[in-house]
Amino acid sequence: MTFWGALQRGGQMLLGDPVEAVLSFDRDAPADQLKAVFPADRIWEDLGEVLVYEGGKGVFRGIVDEQNTRLSSEGLLVELVCRSREALLLDSEAEPAAIKRPSLESIHRRLLEPLGFERVIGGEGVMPGELRVEKGTSCWQVLRDFCGEYLGTEPYVDFEGVVHCEGAEERRVKLDSIIGAELCRLPYKRLSEVYKQGYGGGYDAVYRDPEAPAARRRYVSAQSGRNPREMLERAKKGSGLLTVASEGMVWPLIGARADVEVPGMGKFTGCAVERGTYYLNRSGGRTKLTLETGDGDVADKKA
Repeated sequence: MTFWGALQRGGQMLLGDPVEAVLSFDRDAPADQLKAVFPADRIWEDLGEVLVYEGGKGVFRGIVDEQNTRLSSEGLLVELVCRSREALLLDSEAEPAAIKRPSLESIHRRLLEPLGFERVIGGEGVMPGELRVEKGTSCWQVLRDFCGEYLGTEPYVDFEGVVHCEGAEERRVKLDSIIGAELCRLPYKRLSEVYKQGYGGGYDAVYRDPEAPAARRRYVSAQSGRNPREMLERAKKGSGLLTVASEGMVWPLIGARADVEVPGMGKFTGCAVERGTYYLNRSGGRTKLTLETGDGDVADKKA
């Protein structure tokens, strides 16, 4: 892996090989995170971003949240804590407003361009209704609400800084060189019913999973943009998790579905990635993924 730092005053510097680095992904967290420690012979200039490449391909680009320099028995070390560029949207508050007949173009103009996002890809045209932005709402939440309500997607920002609202393209990854695994069955995550608020204000639309092992309910407001059927399906798949560690790097993870065969446990195919971490130190790198496996059966399993 190759690590570059973008200087706040302009230009770039090659950061060298880290003593250790941890790259983290969580499907429910908008921004990926990088924490890396580098040996240094002097105090570095202030960095604005860190760019990480693997085999010439960009795998992470993030803003620097922390740049910490410390002296230890190993010499001078620089610790960088970074989040991917979704963090700019998370950390910025949107202006309170009632956006009538919202469109991705208007969202782009109001929220994204002022933060440096020059390009957005997704649905076109003006949408019906009104998108209300309450005081204290982040730009990310407004964008996510719009995509969920009108486009049925989750937004993300790619390595080049392009905002994608068309939904992540599904990609398959195969895990080899397995060095550890744990299979968990978690029936408490299963939902039996989801009630959605109707236009009259009452929660009169009910969606059920007749195979749920116990009664567990959720209520969804009309403004949430959440799909009750997707909530039931996701809860079902999330009731079985396989945590697997393999040698090497598997990244990026957005939109990834994994195929893996674990000795003694079976073959798992098409498993959605819930969380992932890549660890790198002087001994090499390894990837640890948490995969959704449905109900957790150990036989040959299709998620």
